[in-house]
Amino acid sequence: MIENKIARNNEAKMTIFKNNAKPIASKPDIFHNLTNQLKDYLGWIDREILNQAEEFDAGVVPFFRYVLESEGKRIRPLLVLLSAKGSGGIIEDHLYLAVVVEMIHLATLVHDDILDGASMRRGLPSVTSRWGSEISVLLGDSLFAQALKVCCRLHPDIIKSVAHGVCVVCSGEILQTRRRFDWNLLEEEYLKIIQMKTGELFRIPCELAARLNSASQSISEALGRYGQALGSSYQIYDDCLDLFGNEENVGKTLGTDLGGGKLTLPILYLYQQGSEEMKRTIVEIFENGVSEDWEKIQLWIVKEGVLQKTFQTAMNFLEQGKKELDLLPESDEKEYLLDVSNILGKHLAELVNAQSAL
Repeated sequence: MIENKIARNNEAKMTIFKNNAKPIASKPDIFHNLTNQLKDYLGWIDREILNQAEEFDAGVVPFFRYVLESEGKRIRPLLVLLSAKGSGGIIEDHLYLAVVVEMIHLATLVHDDILDGASMRRGLPSVTSRWGSEISVLLGDSLFAQALKVCCRLHPDIIKSVAHGVCVVCSGEILQTRRRFDWNLLEEEYLKIIQMKTGELFRIPCELAARLNSASQSISEALGRYGQALGSSYQIYDDCLDLFGNEENVGKTLGTDLGGGKLTLPILYLYQQGSEEMKRTIVEIFENGVSEDWEKIQLWIVKEGVLQKTFQTAMNFLEQGKKELDLLPESDEKEYLLDVSNILGKHLAELVNAQSAL
């Protein structure tokens, strides 16, 4: 039943997000200045990630290279490096931790595209659209396994924490999948889900980088909370981008949340504050998946003040995370971590302002 709804909705929303020309910062290279300062470390990490493809049988190496060569922002490796420098300095173990978290992230993207029916990722055909779900499942599983193999270079406590983090991420995805088309979902339940499925993969690089430096528990955990708050805000930004982005600019399939029945924060806010008539209409739109009706959802989210409310929730996460950094001594790296939050806040504001001006 749910699968039929998803198939219908995916067909309906395709034209909206391919033709959406709203002027927002859709694929910003928001970390360019920071990555440039750490380019030697990040270059080594990129090469080591690509080298992992050679660990597999020659017959399947092209599949792994296709995923590992994809160009991303490398936010999580950047967080490892900044957290490491802010808590004592970068050592070799930090570079391998960065490889691990980025490979885990790539594995989750492969699996996400199966769940969402996404045809495009990072400007290229997704693995599932190119080779099917069977190959994609196995490829994602193998990337997880290879990441944990690389992780074996690190201290057993770090390995245990990474494995636990992967369990948290997958649990968050399960919870979200189980709550598709569930209009009883509460805001606090949604926030818990995004803290698990997205925030956790921002917490791990920050907290574990500090632990590798034998930083105090208070500093390590503060960095972890900073990362989780940043990741949660980033997920809300991504939810908004899914509604108002342009596929060509963003480089991935959009509208998958709508098409897949995922009740993201803007949708929840709209439903919760709407009249009974509006609520019935929203449910019907999700049930039927008519493209013109998706545009009505977009319009309501802006006109009813929902986008602004969503923006404020995302900004609250960013401010919470920035306060966690008060425990760190003053340093350039601390300022860079604050910059990461500020840059994300800037792009959130640009997205909201662009839609509100239309």
